[in-house]
Amino acid sequence: MAHVTRETLAAADQFHHGGAAATVELANLAGLRPGMRVLDLGSGLGGPARTLAAEFGCAVTGIDLVPDFVAAATMLTELTGMSDRVSFQQGSALELPFADGAFDVVWTQNVMMNIAAKDQLFREVRRVLKPGGRFAFQDILQGEGELLLPVPWATEPSHSHLVRAEEERNLLKAAGFREVSWLDTTGRLADARLVPAAPGQAPAAPPPFGLHLVMGSSAPVKGANLLANAREGRILSVLGVFDRG
Repeated sequence: MAHVTRETLAAADQFHHGGAAATVELANLAGLRPGMRVLDLGSGLGGPARTLAAEFGCAVTGIDLVPDFVAAATMLTELTGMSDRVSFQQGSALELPFADGAFDVVWTQNVMMNIAAKDQLFREVRRVLKPGGRFAFQDILQGEGELLLPVPWATEPSHSHLVRAEEERNLLKAAGFREVSWLDTTGRLADARLVPAAPGQAPAAPPPFGLHLVMGSSAPVKGANLLANAREGRILSVLGVFDRG
């Protein structure tokens, strides 16, 4: 624990496809700048929040529905010496405990597919954004065909709330947002590779700190199904940026 850094945590605390690189790419798309106040919805173990603070100079508040994630994110942030720039609290994305216009950017990565009431979510996001503020997200959307389960965000159909791309864009516009950027990254996800064991060798032991600690023993099959869903067109992967309007 004396050697905890953002780099050593990155194998697990960037709990979304694309890892830290996807976080940086989305931040660049959203135009993040030093001094911006950012709200990270569904902040998990806090990897993206710490990245935005360290690499873009933002002050980040993370909120997560799960108290254990909040406790873990707070501890890891203290260990990496970033508590002066990053904080976390428990709460619901559908009833945000923040004042109107409190943030320059609302941010979320691979969270919206677990939220059914997207219209309510988008209204809350817009409420806590300043005029001219931006909503930046990484999301998985419904493609063609039935979802192969389990996947990283769902083990059964009732856990997953995917919508089609056009429906999501229409809901955002109905909530008062204006589209700035919509980047389809499905091809990258479909081209990703799981690293197999070498012929004749047993699978490599998992790293001391990796996604298996978050997803458990089902991590390999969830990862394989994620890639299969992308390759077969059952899901789409996008990075989106919308202005508050």
